[in-house]
Amino acid sequence: MLLIMVLILAAITNDADAQTDSIDATKHDLTGGGVDEICVFCHTPHASNAAIETPLWNRLSSTTAYQVYDSNTIDGDILAVGSVSAACLTCHDGTQSTDVVLNAPGTGGAAAGGTPLRGGDRFLDDPDKPFFLGTDLTNDHPIGVQYGGFGSPPIDPDFRTSGNGLQTAFINGQPRWWLDTEPIPDGQRQKTDLILYTRVNSAGSGVPEPFVECGTCHDPHSDANELFLRKLNQNSAVCTVCHTK
Repeated sequence: MLLIMVLILAAITNDADAQTDSIDATKHDLTGGGVDEICVFCHTPHASNAAIETPLWNRLSSTTAYQVYDSNTIDGDILAVGSVSAACLTCHDGTQSTDVVLNAPGTGGAAAGGTPLRGGDRFLDDPDKPFFLGTDLTNDHPIGVQYGGFGSPPIDPDFRTSGNGLQTAFINGQPRWWLDTEPIPDGQRQKTDLILYTRVNSAGSGVPEPFVECGTCHDPHSDANELFLRKLNQNSAVCTVCHTK
């Protein structure tokens, strides 16, 4: 009986951070108005936007200039908006309709200026909604910022470092970094870990290094919680994966 109770408690604990790979019926499910393909609003198998470092991206790049977060407490280098964050902002900066895609379903071919699937819906550009970030990112968590626990010695000692949560491996011949979220780090990169994105540090070393991006904390394909967080933030649990405060 005791063993059964332990197993049940373990299952409940694991389920608190469990995530599935479904966006059906989440806020990222943009179907409707005669469009029933969920994936098409972000991805396309053909004629994708190769300028954005997200697989088979089906949206136009934003042409706006972003103001990025900076402060005298940041020790890491800060790069221009890019990587996976550039993909997120094609919706979340509010500069273009969320239903405009490069390659619409069917055989009509890709349109250079994009094709609205529902007539040009603009339901993310409401300044009163928290998911409308705008182009001024100075009051949001920094993106494109060098991870503070990287380096020897670390850039900032108040971050998790190698051997203290920060993990690294070569995947497909490229260096990759992430932060394990398990109570006992397992050294395996999983969707519930906080992913650091490899970018060439043009502001510093000129070599690939780990950077914090939107996708570090958010998994757009997760239905575990409405904020798409990789880990539930109870007691600031997301923050303390990186920060040793």
